[in-house]
Amino acid sequence: MSSHSPTAADITITLSTLQDSYQHADEDEIDKERAVSETPTSDKRPLGRQSGFAAFYRSASWVLGFREKYSLLNCFIWGGALIGICLARSPTLNPSRISHFLVPGTVFSIQLFTSTDASFQVNGFRSASHCSKYLSLSTSILRPVLGGIGAVFQFIPAIRRSKVLLHRINGYSVLFCLVAAMICGSFAARRAFGGEINAQGAYYVQALLIISCAFMGFNNVKKDTRRHRKWMLRMVAYFGSVLTARLIALPTRSIITLIGTYYSIFRCDEVINLIRAPETIQGSFPQCNSTDATSVFVAVHASVHDPPLYVASAARVAQGLSLWIATVIHILAVEFYIYQTDAANQVRLNFALEPRDFTQK
Repeated sequence: MSSHSPTAADITITLSTLQDSYQHADEDEIDKERAVSETPTSDKRPLGRQSGFAAFYRSASWVLGFREKYSLLNCFIWGGALIGICLARSPTLNPSRISHFLVPGTVFSIQLFTSTDASFQVNGFRSASHCSKYLSLSTSILRPVLGGIGAVFQFIPAIRRSKVLLHRINGYSVLFCLVAAMICGSFAARRAFGGEINAQGAYYVQALLIISCAFMGFNNVKKDTRRHRKWMLRMVAYFGSVLTARLIALPTRSIITLIGTYYSIFRCDEVINLIRAPETIQGSFPQCNSTDATSVFVAVHASVHDPPLYVASAARVAQGLSLWIATVIHILAVEFYIYQTDAANQVRLNFALEPRDFTQK
């Protein structure tokens, strides 16, 4: 039998083939290691070595679809706070109890009347205006309650992955509720907290931010899931700034009272609405004894330790500052969170969720 000895060309081809296969294998291993390193991992300790609470926490995270260690904790804290403030504001939908939940004088400044009011039966045109303002105010309260509660469930991965239709329907409902609430709330902001221009500007900026993020998120629903997630996070974060503003306003009012040199402007009819005693009005605000109480304005001292008129003055002074600080905090916080969790932001390629955006070059 004749044996065929390999030539130098055959050896060169074989070596180059082996080198290419090894190179491709190394690239595949590098891609796998990089994908694993970029995908956040949770605690690798066995369940048997963990406490009962840690095992329960990991189990709940797995059931809800969270893969990162602190995702469930973040959802519980911030989502629970959002649901809590929405439920706490829901009693204001009852016109007979709304004055107990708002700042003194707010109901009068917005001119909130119901059909049982005598003015509703006397002047139909005027009552229609009052009714429209009531509808705007109630819409600005009802829609955020529904939208805020529904927004929390949009960020639960188990619903987002296994119940896609429910996720879409709930998402469209949340967008509709929040956008409608921002539009109606912009009308109510004209009279909220006495119509202070500082507070008005903060409300209008928040509404503009929320509506813009809602539009961008809706525009990227089917184009880019990564950008859709980021814009929706921004929208909900800006919406939650109202809660932070209320928390900031509490110590701000006390600090303003301690300083003791802050005042806000009230119209005389607002003063008369909160101070029913004529002798008190004569002694503290003699300017309000004029015939036209709607054209005279007085300065009211801001203090939380005095009667309701002065408490309302402190709320007016603190509201604008609190809203602006809360807005800045939430803008910075959500951008920091998006930056820190960008590795976990998954993009949909066909029917798979990949930890990296392979479409970018």
